[in-house]
Amino acid sequence: MNYIDPHIHMVSRVTDDYARMAQAGCVAVSEPAFWAGFDRSSAQGFHDYFVQLTEFEPKRAAAFGIAHHCWLCINPKEAEDPGFAREVVALIPQFLDRPTVLGIGEIGLNKNSKNELTILEEQL
Repeated sequence: MNYIDPHIHMVSRVTDDYARMAQAGCVAVSEPAFWAGFDRSSAQGFHDYFVQLTEFEPKRAAAFGIAHHCWLCINPKEAEDPGFAREVVALIPQFLDRPTVLGIGEIGLNKNSKNELTILEEQL
């Protein structure tokens, strides 16, 4: 039986995981942008991450017959500095027309702060 994994973070996984997923019948994945476990220090770091999600991961997945789709955003954990967050949000439109991009995500609130809410609303 084939399946689709609707929420997975492959940028932090090894290539062997794609092989195992393909063997188990995975035909497609959907990867939302996420917090890396540390705050990124520059908008360029996000640009590189978005390139990884839109160029590198689809090729890596395709090598195993898996379609890779993604969602792009700035995570609420990195939205406390609105100026920085806006720099990142301004990068997103250049990626939205790429064939594997589904939309904006994984967004929401972490601490329910005013800054998080502002950036959430701006991403919506």
